[in-house]
Amino acid sequence: MKKNEEGMTLVEVLATLTLLSIVTGILWATVSIASQFNVSETSVLRLQQESNYIISQLQQTHRQCYTYRLTISYDEVKVTECMKDKEEPLDSYNGVISNQYHYGPNTEEELINPTKAPYELSDFTVFDSIVNSKRQPRQVVVSTILSRYITEDPNKTNEGS
Repeated sequence: MKKNEEGMTLVEVLATLTLLSIVTGILWATVSIASQFNVSETSVLRLQQESNYIISQLQQTHRQCYTYRLTISYDEVKVTECMKDKEEPLDSYNGVISNQYHYGPNTEEELINPTKAPYELSDFTVFDSIVNSKRQPRQVVVSTILSRYITEDPNKTNEGS
């Protein structure tokens, strides 16, 4: 008497489940790693965009104001006392440039006179505020020089005027 064998044996079912589990595990790990990398790179890209925006706003302020005060604190980058000339304020450039991230190094309200010399902004840092024991905060460091045409001689004194 011959048996008609249809279906799968227990060994075949276990082998299929094992292979399926391995392939699923590999796919899951790949998707998870790619997702984490995407989140990380997106965060760094946003920090770079923020630093580019701040630098471009500071460059515009530097070129338009006769004098101004720049304050970089942990929570914001701010311009105050922007003057069109020696006497007339230019209010359109006064205010907070950004307060979306954290910034450094901190500067006090430093009076800047762009007509006398360029302003060097070294190691300007924008960093995120995510506190996580697994990683350091992401940050972008930019060094730049804000410049414009120099219209006053910094070595010239106003004696005899």
